[in-house]
Amino acid sequence: MTQTTIENQTNSKLLKGILIGGLVGGALTLLDSNTRNKIKRSAVLLKDNSMNMIEQVKENPGEVKEQMVSGVKGATETIKEAFNDVETLYETVNEDVVGKVSEVKDTAKDATNELKDISSKVTDAGKQLKETPSLKSDNEKSEKESDDIVTKSELSNEKSISSNF
Repeated sequence: MTQTTIENQTNSKLLKGILIGGLVGGALTLLDSNTRNKIKRSAVLLKDNSMNMIEQVKENPGEVKEQMVSGVKGATETIKEAFNDVETLYETVNEDVVGKVSEVKDTAKDATNELKDISSKVTDAGKQLKETPSLKSDNEKSEKESDDIVTKSELSNEKSISSNF
């Protein structure tokens, strides 16, 4: 019970401090003549608008009600349209962009696999060339050239694969 009392006293002091701070701040701003004039004009406009509204409500409450209801309905319709536009945009982005990104990823994976297959075939062809008896006996230089071709092909394919990602 004492805890509640302490909290109430603290809240009461805080509220008093906020009110006093607001009043002091407001009083200080009124020291400036431009601020005072703006506040006077705003107060006069607010009073005039309020008086006009009260007169209209007294003279024709049904019409004022209709205007307010119409305004609220118009705002509601505009918000619904905006919401539908957002929903349509979300669906479009989700279907078109996200779907195409998935397709590109799949295509890139397929291309990577195909490049690996090509690389292994080139490597196999190079090995076959090395194993050919007539080429072995002819010249050691052609064997070195074959190794260089296979190595360059593998490097080229690896660079191509890595640049895609």
